[in-house]
Amino acid sequence: LTERVFGWPGMGTLIIQALTAQDLYLVMASLLLGSLMLIIGNLIADILLAWADPRIRFRFTGGQ
Repeated sequence: LTERVFGWPGMGTLIIQALTAQDLYLVMASLLLGSLMLIIGNLIADILLAWADPRIRFRFTGGQ
């Protein structure tokens, strides 16, 4: 949506152009980068939530 409204180039447009040009290496790299950004974003959100909410604490339990 932001890419269309403001005319900014972004990942969505890049992936669409790569798909139409059948540039599989660019498609794979874009999806890998998007996946990594999603995973890192979720990790940061979990850490910030644990920091902000005192009811959530990390518990490391060994074996039994």
